[in-house]
Order: sequence, then C-alpha cells, then structure tokens
Amino acid sequence: MHKWLLYLETIVLALFFVLMFLHVKVAGTEENPQPLAQAQTLMERGDAEFAKQDLVKALVSYWGAINSIETAKEGRSDTGNQLEKSLLNAHLRVAEIYFHSNWNEDAEAHLERVAKEQPDHIGVHLLRGKLLYGYGEKAAATEALLHVLEKDPTNSEAHYTLGLLYQGAQQYKEAIHYYKQAIENDAALIPLPFESAPFGLLARLQLSRTYRRIVHDYTYGGRALSAEELSEIGELTDKAIELLKEAVAQEPNFTDAKDDLIDLLYVQAQSLERGEGDVRFYGEALEIYEQIVELDANQVDAWRQMGEINLGFLQEPESALEAYQNAYQLYPDPGILAAIKSIQEDLQIQIPE
Repeated sequence: MHKWLLYLETIVLALFFVLMFLHVKVAGTEENPQPLAQAQTLMERGDAEFAKQDLVKALVSYWGAINSIETAKEGRSDTGNQLEKSLLNAHLRVAEIYFHSNWNEDAEAHLERVAKEQPDHIGVHLLRGKLLYGYGEKAAATEALLHVLEKDPTNSEAHYTLGLLYQGAQQYKEAIHYYKQAIENDAALIPLPFESAPFGLLARLQLSRTYRRIVHDYTYGGRALSAEELSEIGELTDKAIELLKEAVAQEPNFTDAKDDLIDLLYVQAQSLERGEGDVRFYGEALEIYEQIVELDANQVDAWRQMGEINLGFLQEPESALEAYQNAYQLYPDPGILAAIKSIQEDLQIQIPE
C-alpha cells in the first residue's frame, strides 16, 4: 500500500551520505565536526515535518539523524547518554511513521530497538499499546496503556485509547471513566499530527457515543422501562448533546461531532413534536430545527419541518414561506413548491412568472 516507503528507505542512506559529502566540502578546514549538533538539527527538522504529516521528508530527516549519530559513535567506547537518547528518539519517530503508514512490522522492528535500551520508555508502551489494539489483542493493549498511565497519569492519548478499548468491549462504566480523564487531561486541546481533532475533543465525541449506546440498549432491551430508567435516558441524551455542542464550539470543522450532533438534534426535535399524550411542543421543536440549520444550512428536512410547524401549528405563514423557499432551493420537490405557491396566494404575494 505504501511502496514509496520501501523505495525511500533504500535510498535514504545514499542521499544522506551525499549530503554529508557536500557538507564536508563546504566546511572546508573544519577539523571537529559536531555530529550531535547536526543530529539535533535533523531531529528538529523531522519533528516539524512530522507535525505537518509530511512522512517522506520526516523519514529522511530522522534517518539522517540516525546515521549522523551512528557516525559519531564509531570508534568511541563511551558514546554518551545524549547520543544514545537522541538515537532512540529517532528510532521511535521512525517507528511512529511506519505505524501511521500501516507498516506495522517495520514499526515493531524499530520499536524493539528502543525497547531493548529503554524498556520503560513511555513512548514505547504507548505505541505498543496502539499496535496491539490494532491487532485486536485487547488484553495486551490494555496492559501496555495502563503502564503508560503508571508513568504519566496525565497522558490523554493513553486515557482516550483505553476508552476505545473498553467501549468496544461494552464495558461502558470503564469507558466513561477514561474518556472523562482524557478530556480533563487535554484541557488545552492540543492539536496533534494524524488526528482529526485533539484528544480532548475526540474523547467528547466517543463519550457521547457511549451515552447513546447505553440509551440504545435501554430502548431496545425488549422490556418495560421504569420511571428511573426513562429519566436516565433523558439525562444521558442531554449529556451526549452537550458534549457534542462543546466539541463543535471548540472546533467548528470537527465533522464527525457535527454530524452526530445533528442526528441527535433531529431525534430530540421529533420527540418534541410527538409530545406527551395530547400535548405537543412545536415551539421547542422549532428551536431545535433552527439549531440544526445553523449548524448546517443544507439540512433540507429541517427547513421543511420548520415550514410545516410555522404554517400548520404556529400560524406564522411568512416564516413558513421563508423556510419552504430555503428547502426548495436545496431540493426542488413539487410538494414544497405547492406549499410555497399556496402561502403566496394566501398572502397575496405576486408570484413570478
């Protein structure tokens, strides 16, 4: 799938030595080149490219750092802690690049290189946990991620990934706990490479889905629900909506959260329209549909429902006409057009030929 990585790794060494040759030529009479400083520069460059998700350039930079450090180590009995630390960091970054490219075997090879030298390194256990999670080895993945939290209880990624593990196992109480921890420990909502949103927002999305799953299990459990359970359904639904509103408010382009929020708002609006007994809550439902079109002005069904409520129940023909016209612009349905013409005639509005 990512054949470019195979070709890239075979030429990186050659490319690096060419660059080294040019560097030496430019340096001229410099007798004591500083490979550690050069490695640091390459690492910083790789980190910047990694953050921009430019895997090719990042991989070249990290491999350059690795070869620079290996060159510095030649002929030295004491390589120094800083050299070894930089070397292991470079291998860990290469492992992460392979992981994000779905080259898991290569990721594991570089990960093991780091693990041999620093078996308790947080990055090792975190990446191993993610690899194991991808393989479906949930128990081993959980163990690795819990080890991360032993060393760093504030690691939001470990909390979030544990939430995913427990959610997938339908252990909702545990999933809720870890999602809440991910939210709490990513209060700054730090953007991260290769993630659609910060973990604090991703955790809000998945926590809302966990609440929805609990509601689904209640609703379709095939038994009569107690008043307490019905109240809990309402509370969980409200919590799910509030979490999604928080996520969208923080990141308006967070599509998954916005789509989930719109789905929940439709359910809420339709429930209000059905009402309780003979009582209907059309005004409240209208407010929900207004929220939906504010989130996404292309929601035809919301515009149509706004038209129906304004016309049939709230006796607001002007507002109904505007809603129907917006719906018709998005979806030229004959039924919507008939409603528009009927309202225009009632309001004695000149209809364009």
